[in-house]
Amino acid sequence: MEKCPPIVCPPIYEYKDCYITREVPIIQPVIRVNRQIIVNVPKYYTQPESRTEVIDPGCPAPRPMTRPIR
Repeated sequence: MEKCPPIVCPPIYEYKDCYITREVPIIQPVIRVNRQIIVNVPKYYTQPESRTEVIDPGCPAPRPMTRPIR
């Protein structure tokens, strides 16, 4: 019996990754705006006025005479 030649497969790569950080500067401008907002608010003014009113309850009705209780 004859020996078979070996079968050679393509290589398999195994990776061990190691990550190293590197800062990348990012510039973000911030503009602060101070705003003054006008709000209309009503302000009431009064005009004083005085008057004289007469309240007349009318004449009292005559009462019947009652006897004192004994």
